Amino acid sequence: MKFSEQWLREWVSPQLGTQALADQITMAGLEVDAVEPVAATFAGVVVAEVLEKTQHPDADKLSVCRVDDGSGEPVQVVCGAPNVAAGQKIAFARVGAVLPGDFKIRKAKLRGQESRGMICSASELGLEEETSPGILELPSTAPTGEDFRAWLGLDDHTIEVDLTPNRGDCLSLKGLAREVGVLNRLAVQGPASAPVAASHEATFPVRVEDAERCPRYIGRLITGVDVTAESPLWMVERLRRGGVRSIDPVVDVTNYVMLELGQPLHAFDRANLQGAVIVRLAREGERLVLLDGQEVSLDASTLVIADERGPLAIAGVMGGEHSGVSEQTRDIFLESAFFTPWRWPARRAPMACTPTPPTASSAAWTRGWPARPPSAPRHCCWRSSAARPAPWWRWPAMTSCPWHAAWCCAVRGSSRRWARRSPARRSARSSSAWACRSRPPNRAGESRSPAGGSISPSRRT
Repeated sequence: MKFSEQWLREWVSPQLGTQALADQITMAGLEVDAVEPVAATFAGVVVAEVLEKTQHPDADKLSVCRVDDGSGEPVQVVCGAPNVAAGQKIAFARVGAVLPGDFKIRKAKLRGQESRGMICSASELGLEEETSPGILELPSTAPTGEDFRAWLGLDDHTIEVDLTPNRGDCLSLKGLAREVGVLNRLAVQGPASAPVAASHEATFPVRVEDAERCPRYIGRLITGVDVTAESPLWMVERLRRGGVRSIDPVVDVTNYVMLELGQPLHAFDRANLQGAVIVRLAREGERLVLLDGQEVSLDASTLVIADERGPLAIAGVMGGEHSGVSEQTRDIFLESAFFTPWRWPARRAPMACTPTPPTASSAAWTRGWPARPPSAPRHCCWRSSAARPAPWWRWPAMTSCPWHAAWCCAVRGSSRRWARRSPARRSARSSSAWACRSRPPNRAGESRSPAGGSISPSRRT
């Protein structure tokens, strides 16, 4: 488990330095493998705005830009990045700045044009290991003239913890924050929880045929998604510091919620689903091409998520390539489920006949996660699909539909009560009880029968 110290301190912040905090976590039985800075050392880089871009008179691949760096007078800079454009907010290294590798910025002339500074890419600032294809574009709300390092919170550390198999409850920031809070007798301040009302009436049928292995299955139909949009820089940074690469807004949000709350989520392309979503055991001879391109053969002991045509994903392990999100995706079906850990032999996730690669999701389910109750999928689904954005957060991928990721999930009393129950008491409230007991709706338009029915923004099982 790898996480950002700053992110942890938003949940709980003991009066300890970085190394003292790491030592305390280690002495609690969660061995810290490494403590590293999140970015290389650099200075003199500020947030700036490109006011004007013109073609270099003597070079086809260079541009001459006028940049406002907050000093009061525009600065001329020669830039060779293909994605630079007027109106962009950028990371700008002033003359005298020192970049990673002790690279100092000086005044220069490039093909006869004066250049006083440098427009930086992510790799030039040590934020990416591979060479960046262009400059680092910042949000339009970034304050011109502010120190870039302070604005992005780069005076931070990543802490990597080597968890033992019995501590699956710490495979999330929430779990680690609970541990640190107990050690220091501090309250844990998680994100506020709020139900998310429906914004449209579309539904999609769901059928759970193996309620013993999957007592809780929740989904939301989210429309108007633009997968080609870029995820917010703050989210990309938090994922990077957690050891996760940014892919696209949909995948990034599911990974973000999993890092924060420990609940695996999966998004299906609605256009590639036929009939209904079915949670069942695989049939002998069924095959599935996974998201990594590997084709696996399934056996009758493998729990799968399927539709009327066949398997879509291996439950708790990996999704299939055919139903995955792509650049053409416009509507998604977001899945959040609870798979019964004690129903898996030797706490092993249901695997295919052909060995599948370990994933973050399968690692979580194989550890059992005793601290996460069956109520968690609902809260995590709210967390990833809030109806209204907070003032400081807007997901560009959802601009055509009022669905946004926002802070919508928190530790609830039911979660703590579930964590305190002994395995025997948890087994007493068995999966079949959740699956077979029909409960009345707890709020208008909401169904709580996990064994079947339609799932929609207003109907969660």
